[in-house]
Amino acid sequence: MKKSFSNDPASEKFVFAVVSQTEDRLEEKMEKLDKKSEKRYNKTINHLVKIAGQFQKFGEEQTVLSAHSKRHEDRLEKLESVVFTTS
Repeated sequence: MKKSFSNDPASEKFVFAVVSQTEDRLEEKMEKLDKKSEKRYNKTINHLVKIAGQFQKFGEEQTVLSAHSKRHEDRLEKLESVVFTTS
């Protein structure tokens, strides 16, 4: 549908009303976008916190396994030195 335009100048009151309505709609949309962004941010941060916790657990496990491995290695070296010196 084609809009018809008139050559009548718009009143200041009309222009103010149109601009005010546009600002209100824009602010509402921005608030919705902010809420949506905040939800995504929170979700992302929660996932990152979980991942960081898993990395920390992995690091702790690696430390324990490293110490365990070192003890076994020391025992093997001690046994090898006894076994191979006797042969």
